[in-house]
Amino acid sequence: MWSVQNLLLLLCTTLNWMRSSEGLIHVFGYEGRDVRVYCPYSQGYETHQKYLCKNLCGYWDYLITSSEKNKTKYSIYDDEKTKVFTVIISDVRVDDAGKYWCGVTILGKDLYTEVKLEVQPVYQHQSSTVRTIIAATSPVSEDLTEAPSWVSSTAGLIHVFGYEGRDVRISCPYSQGYEDHVKYLCKNRCGYSDYLIKSSEKNKTKYSIYDDERTRVFTVIISELRFDDAGKYWCGVTVLGRDLYTEVKLEVQPEKEEHNAGREKKLEDLPAHSTTAVYQPQSTTGKTIITTAPPVSEELSEAAPSWVSSVEGLIHVFGYEGRDVRISCPYDRGFEDHEKYLCNNDCGYSDVLVRTTQKTKTRYFIHDDKTRRVFTVTISDLHLKDAGKYLCGVTRLGKDPFTEVKLELKPDRCCNTLNKIHGDEEGSVSISCPYEPQCQNNFKFFCRGNHPSTCLQQAVITSKNRQRGRFRLMDDRKSRKFVVTISNLTLNDSGLYLCGVQRNSSLDVFSAVQLEVKERCCVKTINIRGVVGKPVTFQCRYPPQHNNGTMLLCKGDLANNCKDMMDQSRFTLTNASPNSLSVTITKLEAGDGGTYWCRSGPESSVGNYTHIHLSVADEAHHALLALPAVLLLLVIIVLVLVYKKKYHKK
Repeated sequence: MWSVQNLLLLLCTTLNWMRSSEGLIHVFGYEGRDVRVYCPYSQGYETHQKYLCKNLCGYWDYLITSSEKNKTKYSIYDDEKTKVFTVIISDVRVDDAGKYWCGVTILGKDLYTEVKLEVQPVYQHQSSTVRTIIAATSPVSEDLTEAPSWVSSTAGLIHVFGYEGRDVRISCPYSQGYEDHVKYLCKNRCGYSDYLIKSSEKNKTKYSIYDDERTRVFTVIISELRFDDAGKYWCGVTVLGRDLYTEVKLEVQPEKEEHNAGREKKLEDLPAHSTTAVYQPQSTTGKTIITTAPPVSEELSEAAPSWVSSVEGLIHVFGYEGRDVRISCPYDRGFEDHEKYLCNNDCGYSDVLVRTTQKTKTRYFIHDDKTRRVFTVTISDLHLKDAGKYLCGVTRLGKDPFTEVKLELKPDRCCNTLNKIHGDEEGSVSISCPYEPQCQNNFKFFCRGNHPSTCLQQAVITSKNRQRGRFRLMDDRKSRKFVVTISNLTLNDSGLYLCGVQRNSSLDVFSAVQLEVKERCCVKTINIRGVVGKPVTFQCRYPPQHNNGTMLLCKGDLANNCKDMMDQSRFTLTNASPNSLSVTITKLEAGDGGTYWCRSGPESSVGNYTHIHLSVADEAHHALLALPAVLLLLVIIVLVLVYKKKYHKK
C-alpha cells in the first residue's frame, strides 16, 4: 500500500510542473541504427534550456539537456532559426521503445511534447533511414510514406515534361536562410544509391546542378532523357535534423510527339502560373520585363535555333524611336566565364549582333556583370524596324542555353489628342490629368515637352514630391485624376506638357496638355531715367472704361504683390487726360529706382496696368551720359560748316 501511495505522490509531483501536451511525435527506428527526435517549440523560447526525458521525467529520467550537448548515447542540437531542437539516440535497442518527453524549461511549469518511439528489428528494414511523423506541427497524412522516410513533410509538387533524347531542367525553389546548405536530387526512396547529384559535386555524366542563391532556386539538368528516366524524384535541401524536400514528377514523351507539339506551340502561350520580374535600369528609354515559367516545356525548342537547348523564359522590352534601350539577360551560376551574345532572326553566324569577346559593334554595346550574373546589351539610336525577336545566348559546349527577347518600339512623341488650357499672366491654372482605375496606387509625374522617353527624368513635379516652387500636385483617387496647379504664370510657361502614370508591365501612360498664357491686356512698358535731387514725370495710359476708377501707384516686381506708394509725400498722381494718369516724383533719391505699376480702375480688373522701369543716376553720372551726345552735336556742326565753306568756294 505504501508503495502505491508513494507512486501516486511521485506521479503528481512529477507532472505538476508540466503545463500541457503540445502534441504527439511518433518516431520509428531500427535496432542498431540511430534515430532522430525533432522537437518544435514556440517563438520566444529560443534561449531557454531544452531536454529529453523518459517515463515520468523524474530526476533519474533526464537523458540529456541543451546545456550538456553530448552524452555517450545521446546528443542534442537546438536550431533557434527554425525553432526545432533535435535529439539523436545512437545504437537504438528494442528496450529503448516507449514514451519520452521533449521539454522546454520555463520558470513555474515547463512546456513539453510527448514522444512515442517504436523500435523494430533490423532485418525488417534494409535502408539506413528512419521515419519521423510529427503529429503536433503538421496534419500530414500517411500518404507521406511514399516520401523519403527521414523527411518531415512535402513542400509541393513540380510537374516536369521532357522528350526522349533531349535535356530537361528541374527548377527547385527553397526558402530564405538555406542559401549555403547542400542541395541535391534523388529518386525513388532516396536511399544511399538513389542520390543522383549534389550541389557540392556540380557535374556528373548525366546530371549537372546550379544553385542560384540570389533567386533561391537550384536547377538540375538531366541530359539525353530515356523513357526509364520517368518517375518520381525529390529536390532536397540538407538541414541538420531533418531535410526539406519537394516532390518532382517527370514524364518523358517520344521525340515525334515533341516535333508535332513544337509546330503548334507558341511562345505567347506561356503557362498562366508563370512569374514576372521587372528590370528598370537607370536609363531614359523604356522597360524590360522577364517572364519565366517554372518548368518550361521542351516543346518551345522548336521556336529556337537547332543548336540551342531550351527557352529559359521571355524578356519583353519596350523602347522609343531615336533613343537607347537596354536588354538585361540573366544566366545561371557556373557560366560566369562563358561568352555571351545577342542575336536575331535564325541566329546564324551573320545574325550575331554583339559578343562579350567583342564588346562594342556600331550601335551595340555589351557588359557582363558576373557578380549579379546578368549581361546587358545596349542598342542605341533605335529605329522602328529594330522591333522584333532577339535571343540572349550563352556559349556552351554542345547546345547553348538562350532566352528569347521581344522588343517593341514606339515613336518618341505624344499624343494624338491635346487638352488645351488657357491662363493669364501672373495668375494661376489647374491642369487635370485623368488615369485608369488600376493605376490608383501608381507613381504619377508631370513634365514639360512632348518626349515620353525623357519625361520621368525631367519631371517638374511628382506624386512623391508634391510641392516644388510654383508647381503643386494633388492626387484625387476617388475621381481617378491628379491635378497640377501652376501659380504666378509667366508668358514662358506656354507650351506642351505631359501627364505621366508609371506602369511596371509596359510603357508608361501619357496624356498631353497645351498651355497658353495670355499677356495682360493693354499693359504698357515705359523706361524712364531721372537724376538724383530733380523731379521726374511720366504718364500712365489706361482704357477709356477705367477713367472713373481708383488711381494706384505701387512698386515691386509683380503687379499683384507690390508696395503702395500713394502715401508718399513726394509722389503725386493727377488725371492728365481722359485716358492717361500723370505721375510726378519730386526730389528723386537713388532708392527710387526700380519697377512701378500704375492703374486706374478696380483692383480685380485685368489689363489696366502700366509697367514703368525707373533708373536714377547722380548729376555727375548724368553729365557723363550726356557728354557723348554733346560731342556728337559738335562734330555734326563742324562737318556742316566745312561742307558749306567748300560749297561756297566752288
